[in-house]
Amino acid sequence: MKKKKKIIIVAAVVLLVVVFVVANLFKSGEKTYKVEAEEIKRGDLTAEVSASGRVLPKRTVKISAYVPAKITALPVEEGDRVNRGQLLVQLDPTSYQAAADQSKAQTKVAQANLDQAQLVFDRHKELFGRNLTSKEQYDAALTSLNVAKAQFEQSNASLEKARDDLSKTRITSPMEGIVTELNAEVGEIVMIGTMNNPGTVIMTVSDLSEIEVEVEVDETDIANVGLGQEANIEIDAFPDTSYKGKVTEIGNTAKISGYGTQEQVTNFMVKVLLVEEVSGIKPGMSASVDITTDRREGALKAPIACVVMRELDSDSLEEGQEKGKGSEAKASESDEEKEEDEKEKKKEVEGVFVVENDRAKFLQVETGISDEQNIEVMSGIEEKDQIITGPYKTLRILKDGNKVKVTKKSKGKK
Repeated sequence: MKKKKKIIIVAAVVLLVVVFVVANLFKSGEKTYKVEAEEIKRGDLTAEVSASGRVLPKRTVKISAYVPAKITALPVEEGDRVNRGQLLVQLDPTSYQAAADQSKAQTKVAQANLDQAQLVFDRHKELFGRNLTSKEQYDAALTSLNVAKAQFEQSNASLEKARDDLSKTRITSPMEGIVTELNAEVGEIVMIGTMNNPGTVIMTVSDLSEIEVEVEVDETDIANVGLGQEANIEIDAFPDTSYKGKVTEIGNTAKISGYGTQEQVTNFMVKVLLVEEVSGIKPGMSASVDITTDRREGALKAPIACVVMRELDSDSLEEGQEKGKGSEAKASESDEEKEEDEKEKKKEVEGVFVVENDRAKFLQVETGISDEQNIEVMSGIEEKDQIITGPYKTLRILKDGNKVKVTKKSKGKK
């Protein structure tokens, strides 16, 4: 009897051991994800919009001829500094001088004819007042005087035009600046522009006292760019150096490239004024700009990579709703309405995973501005919460409640 009792006890112990081993085996069969985590902390955040473009003078004037003629003198060279009113180009004035002289002579003839017509009219006016001439002769004298006046005005206008054309053979600088481009040589014939053909651009004068960087900003970022915003400018010709700037102009019309194709790009032109003097800077240099669109001091921030999208059941997000009313309404719904309700129940929300009792817990968050590495978390988590930051492959498949093991803890970046 005692022997039988011992056998029962031993069997019970063995059974307990087997149950314990099986339970441990089952428990150990749950997958554990190795993750990286860090405490979320506060710090300063700066949101920026980056773009690239070229250095250009704020004010540039292209010098073209107003009259067609041969260039007889170019007293300046590319790179020369010029003053306002300084001679830049001398065109051959021969034909224009002759035209001015001819108009001047015609004006003298018209003046003489006008004086003669005035004398005749005055005589007829006196005789008509004494009834010694007819009304017809008086009217004829008056008409001749009016014609002489019109001819004089016409010849005088022609003279003014001829003098103006002659003056345009001397092209002077409209401002103080530097000759940044010279496209013509002495002896070339310059042409004026027409509706369909542009005129000859002889040279370009630029005011290098104010320099801008003209960049193209993507349409997804242009809404964040505003006038007066600060910017950091990097010029390729001067590496490892950045210069301060500010936004002075934002284009209202989009520039579209690759229209109608998969490579279609829509950008807006933005001008950033360089507020620092840069020695050796030249128009046309390549540059990149980082425009500061927003700042947050002491913001709760998290690495951008740890913010993920997950599909959640709306019922779990809306606790406290009355279930009775919902069941009665569903009874009268059609199959299509039920399908729509099911779709509405699930929606993707933005959130992060935190570590709680060796488990991943998904928390919905509201985010704000971001920089290249971090994003502002406005609500949903608290300071010093242990958030899962990676690896990226694990974050893609991680679910709420998964068992995790933190393999790397980061102090976080401020």
